[in-house]
Amino acid sequence: MILADWIAIAAVAVFIVLGALAGFGKGLKFFTSGIFGIIISIVVCYLIGGMVLKLPFVQTLLGKFIAALTDKNNFCNFLLKIHIEIVVYYIVLLIVVSALRVLIVYLLKFILEIKAPAFKVINRILGALLFIVVLLLLTLFVFQIIYWIGGSTYDGFHQKLAGSFFRLDKLLEANPLASLPQWFKENFTTEIPK
Repeated sequence: MILADWIAIAAVAVFIVLGALAGFGKGLKFFTSGIFGIIISIVVCYLIGGMVLKLPFVQTLLGKFIAALTDKNNFCNFLLKIHIEIVVYYIVLLIVVSALRVLIVYLLKFILEIKAPAFKVINRILGALLFIVVLLLLTLFVFQIIYWIGGSTYDGFHQKLAGSFFRLDKLLEANPLASLPQWFKENFTTEIPK
């Protein structure tokens, strides 16, 4: 085993202990509040925005909004040219998604932090699993940044991971995050209506 393997084992152990101490409810609240929560809400809006935009009642509301601005004055015409209806749509969607995120996190935290002994054990186990998932995502994100930097930085890092018992070098080469931007673009982008 190489140094990177021992670092990985230590990081997993630390994250398991932190997750078990914090529990799932507090861990989830920590990872979904503040800037993390805003990023999660933006990503969710990006993923579902095109699908929700195609719903008939959303199209009807946007049509009424466009009709209300049509031929009012030059400023309204400018707003229509820059597709203000899409901007307003995504702002409203972000507010709704953020409110739902907060509500879901609050409900999960409330349920999992019940004082019954069985719920305490479940909360701690799920907390440890949550922190392991976060560690894995952070590792993949760091690997992706190293891949984007490329050059001698990538080559040197790849050499340090070579021969890893946990195949960290293979994870660096075949990082699942590398294909996500293209996959999102192919599956979730929608053209702005003209």
